[in-house]
Amino acid sequence: MNLKQLQLFHEIMVTGKISQAADRLSFSQPAASKMLANFETTLGYQLFFRANGRLNPTAQASYLHRETLRVLNSVKRLEDSFDKARFGQFNKLTIASIFAPTHSFLPKILSHYYQQYPELKISIQVLSSSQICDGVASGQFELGFVDKSYNATRYESQEFILPCYCAIHKKHPAAHHAILTPALLENENWITLSPATQTYQALQASYQAAELNFNPRIEVNGSLNALAFVAEQCGVTLIDGISLQHVQASQTQHDIVFRPFRPIISESIQLISATNRPLSNAAVALKAEIIEQLKALLSS
Repeated sequence: MNLKQLQLFHEIMVTGKISQAADRLSFSQPAASKMLANFETTLGYQLFFRANGRLNPTAQASYLHRETLRVLNSVKRLEDSFDKARFGQFNKLTIASIFAPTHSFLPKILSHYYQQYPELKISIQVLSSSQICDGVASGQFELGFVDKSYNATRYESQEFILPCYCAIHKKHPAAHHAILTPALLENENWITLSPATQTYQALQASYQAAELNFNPRIEVNGSLNALAFVAEQCGVTLIDGISLQHVQASQTQHDIVFRPFRPIISESIQLISATNRPLSNAAVALKAEIIEQLKALLSS
C-alpha cells in the first residue's frame, strides 16, 4: 500500500462516493476506481459495498479507518515539521551580544519573529566580545554582536561605525552649546568605559591633541550606568548611537541632553556569524533585518 491509497480510502470513508473522493484528491474517477480495486486486491478483502447509491464500509474498513487516520495525521505533522524547518523553527535561534544592543535594539527586532513564528525559541546571551567570538566559532551561537574583532578567519563579520554623542546634564554650563569639544570640557570629570576600549582611547587622544587635561573620574561597564552618574551631575560621558536610540525612545533621562562631540569619536560594532556552517533561515532573515536597521540608524 502507499500514501495515495490511504488518502483515497479515507476520502471514500468520509464522502461515501468515489467521484467526490477523486475530486478532493484531484484524481480522475477511473484512476480512483482502479486504485481502490488494486488496494482491495493487495489487502485480499473488500473494503466497500454499494448500497443506496453510496459506497458503504465493511467491518474491516471501519476498523482500518481508525489506524489510517493515525497514519495520515502523522504524515500531516511531518509535513508541518518540514515547513517549520524551512523557517528555522526546529530549534532555538541563538544570539549573543555585548550589552548595548540588548536594551531595546535587538528586542524590538526579535519581537517580530516572536510573533511571526510562535514555536521558534529565542535565546539571547549578554557576554564579552571574546566569549561571543568563541561561541559563534564553536556553533554555540548563530549570530553575535561584538565591539572588536579577534580571529576574523573563524567567522564572517560585518562592521558598523556608530557615532558617539556627549551626554551632559542640562544644568551644566556647556549644555547650551550645539557641539561639545575638549576645550569646552577641560578638566571636566568624565564617566568612561574601560581604558582598553576604543572610545576611551579616542577621547584621551582628543584631549592630548588639544594639549588639555583629560580627567577620567568614574569607570563603568556600560553606557546606561554612565548616564546614571550624569543625571546626578557627577560628570559627562560618551554614548553610542544604539544606546542613544534606546534612551530617547524610553524617555527615561529628562535631565540629560545629548550633543555631538568634536573631534568625532566613533564606536565600532560587528555582526558576526560562523564560516564553517550555514545559518538557519530564521537567522538569515534576522541578520538581514539587523543590517537594515543598523543602516537606517546610521543614516538618521
